Amino acid sequence: MARRRGGEKLTPISIWDIPEQGTRGPKGRHDRAAVTVEAIRLADAGGLDAVTMRGVAAGLGIAPMSLYNYVPTKDHLIQLMVDMAASEYQYPDREPADKRAAIADLARQGRDITRRHPWLPDAMRRPAVFGPNGLAYFEWFLGLLAGCPLDTAAKMEFIAMINGFAVMYGGMEATLAAQQASTGISPDQHAAAQVAALVSAAASGQYPNLAAALSSSEPSRVRDSGEVFDSCVRRLVDGALLG
Repeated sequence: MARRRGGEKLTPISIWDIPEQGTRGPKGRHDRAAVTVEAIRLADAGGLDAVTMRGVAAGLGIAPMSLYNYVPTKDHLIQLMVDMAASEYQYPDREPADKRAAIADLARQGRDITRRHPWLPDAMRRPAVFGPNGLAYFEWFLGLLAGCPLDTAAKMEFIAMINGFAVMYGGMEATLAAQQASTGISPDQHAAAQVAALVSAAASGQYPNLAAALSSSEPSRVRDSGEVFDSCVRRLVDGALLG
């Protein structure tokens, strides 16, 4: 559902702009929270495509048309799902002394939330509509950035960069875990295959920059995905706050 003013382009209407219960007719047996929980259950099991209005209604034991009394469209349902996933962030009771460590913790939480809900990257490709839990995330993150030299636009870009990387990385890890369950190929085996492909390409002579990079690197132990993630987040934080 979208709003149009005169000849202006359509803009999405937030589900939070629509009253949860109408003033007429009997009250429903459920609420939006229950609808969202059922939708997330379906998405966790089968991806975002598994979330249909008919399927959610069946899970709640109501007629499909009755579901529209709670959420007008599937897009609104996805808004609720993304915001409920954001409720899984946990924030300290007091302002942390180490703001960089707190930002890294937010990133790790975002990665872990996405691993639990692998449909999030797909859902977040839609135009952003912020609910109460999403706004709480922004409020906390902006508090961590208070006093840093970034202007408002740069702060918003930095938040989007950290959140986007965390969601992307968590989604990748979830995909690798699902592949391991179905094929038996572990993430370490995927990583080894990627390294072998790079080494082979460098040896072909067609990629001199790649060959130079690989020849100049010192042998080191293979890091697990968590270590790689933390290293990338540190580089993103340092690049934004020190660059």
